[in-house]
Amino acid sequence: MKSFPANALEFQEAFGTEEKCEAYLAKLRWPHGFVCPNCGHDDSYTASTRNLFQCTVCLKQTSITAGTLFHGTHLPLTCWFWIIYQVAQDKGGASCRKLASQLNRPVKTIWHVLHKVRYAMGRRDEGITLAGFIEIDEAILGPEARRPAKEEEVEEVASPVKKSQMPRQLKLGRKPKGGKKRKTQVEVIVLVEAERFHAGNVVLRAVERTTYESVKETVELRVDPCQVFKGDKKQAHYAVRSLGHTFVGKKSNPDTACIDLPVVHRVISLLKHFLMGTYYGVSKKYLPGYMAEFCFRFIRREKERSLSESLLRACVFALPLTYDELK
Repeated sequence: MKSFPANALEFQEAFGTEEKCEAYLAKLRWPHGFVCPNCGHDDSYTASTRNLFQCTVCLKQTSITAGTLFHGTHLPLTCWFWIIYQVAQDKGGASCRKLASQLNRPVKTIWHVLHKVRYAMGRRDEGITLAGFIEIDEAILGPEARRPAKEEEVEEVASPVKKSQMPRQLKLGRKPKGGKKRKTQVEVIVLVEAERFHAGNVVLRAVERTTYESVKETVELRVDPCQVFKGDKKQAHYAVRSLGHTFVGKKSNPDTACIDLPVVHRVISLLKHFLMGTYYGVSKKYLPGYMAEFCFRFIRREKERSLSESLLRACVFALPLTYDELK
């Protein structure tokens, strides 16, 4: 294969069989020929009965998928490749049920594969650090983030009539059970490179609460030394100064926040649209995976033609992830 497929038809032709998928994985893992992961020797032969590489020195047998995200999978590689292609090409996120219907596979299986792919995205980008002029802010995600106040408070402000005197209204949906937990909000620290109103690399991190220590830990891990930050005058944002960075604080309100910090608020708006578009919101437990998918696609938004190839490479070099670890 001289170049990576440019469209869906070429992709299906290039990776339509297991043999073609295995050949491509072998080329990614060992571009100069097989190298034993145990002893580093480059001489081997193929055990035709089990399709394994066996080292001639240490006699260790290695499969093409061993040590990759595909390790131990019972799903055909053709399905894996098609799912990866759909994830890379769909800006709004691939639908689990739609892919399950297309491939005639259980929804649970496709759900597991999608989360593995998001895990590979996160591992691929965890070494990316920010530099230059950086905008910092926090986003509040969750069902309550879209409501300005509790429903009882809104009703009291909107109408002086007592609740008992109001006409009976139709309530849609099933009444929640007594023991059902209320959905909670999640705060996300957002860091984005902003050069001349152009967004560069982005870092998202979900936290229990945006505090001095949480901001300091995030910046220390994902930002190069001696950079310039801009944010509102929240006390936690001043943690960047303790790490030797320059911080420019500007007090803003909800009406002027998008003007004072345009780039980071654009990223926050795109993130909320991404989460509420295909997925209709996500749980707090799996939110980091979806944020990793958003960051992976956002950072490479100007390289859409090579996005599928980058994601396949990320899956090849990601460590295996079991279902128990995912849960």
